[in-house]
Parts: sequence; structure tokens; C-alpha cells
Amino acid sequence: MSARGYGPTVLLGVVGGAAAFFSASQPWSRVTVETEGLARDVVSVTGNEALPVVGGLALVALAGTVAVLASAGRVRTAVGLVVTLASLAGAVAVTLGGDAVHDALVTSLAESPAMAGDAALQSRLADDAATTAWRWASLASLLMSAVAGAAVVRWGRAWPSMGRRYESVAQQRTESADDDPWKALDRGEDPTV
Repeated sequence: MSARGYGPTVLLGVVGGAAAFFSASQPWSRVTVETEGLARDVVSVTGNEALPVVGGLALVALAGTVAVLASAGRVRTAVGLVVTLASLAGAVAVTLGGDAVHDALVTSLAESPAMAGDAALQSRLADDAATTAWRWASLASLLMSAVAGAAVVRWGRAWPSMGRRYESVAQQRTESADDDPWKALDRGEDPTV
């Protein structure tokens, strides 16, 4: 993949990480509780309530993707690997986290003013709860971020990096110490010092 893939890959990673983080804050499971004599209540559980690790891993993927812009070489490859692993770990958590979502919903049902305190009813209601599209949006977003991270691992070394003006002054001086004295003059440095 040429340097033309650099921008779209970073954009894919940023959108994937941000969307996964946002999706984790939305309701993943929802149930309506209607008990005779009590007020009707809609109980929902967000991804962050059920699986807080998903939101954290989405942030790692997002931050790592942004770090791709400021890195180069082996560091960029390592950052891409971190993005890929964090995204895949989040996707696995979303996929295998059905029990955690169920348990969080049972806990939320126990706190609902519409529940009469029947534990068996709470578990049955949690079993029948509807899974929202936000859970699967988190999964899709994390997979997008994983693809972007894998692209960084594969092609990131060939992509352009930030210019010398973003390097530290000490690093620039070290690199310029071996340069031709005429080039040092062109940069405004005194080669006799």
C-alpha cells in the first residue's frame, strides 16, 4: 500500500476507535418491566456498565491510531500492533460478553422501582431482554480499528512521518553533526563551533 493509504488508514482507525467508545456508552440490552400496581419502567444496561473493558480498549485503539501520526519506523509498527491487539481484545470481549450483559441487567432490574423483588422474575426478564444494535456497532467499530492497526503494522514503515521541525533540538544537532559544513551554514549553524 502506498503513501496514499496513510490518510484513509488513520481515518479508519480514528473513526473505528471513536465509534466503539461511543457505542460502549449506549444501551446494549433493554427490557420493559410492567408489574401490576407499580409504575412501568424501561431498564437498560450500557456496554460500559456490563463490560467496562470495552470502552477502555476502544480508547487505547483511538489514542494509538492518533499516535501513528507522530511516530515512524519501528515505533509506528509497535503502535499499530498495540492498536490491533487492543481492538481484537475488545471485539472478543463484546462477542463473549453475553453473560456479563445479562448479569448487569439482572442487577439493574433488582434496583428498578417496578420490580417486586422476585429474583427468578428478574432472571427471566433478563433472559428475554432485547439486545440493541449498539452492542454490534461496538463490535463492528472495533473490527474497523483492528483492520487499521493491521495496515499500520504491514505498511506503516513506508508512510511519511512528521518533518524534522517536530524533532527535539538535541536530536537535530546529533543528526547534523556528521553533515557537510556547507549544509550546516545553509541551516544557519556555525560549523566552526
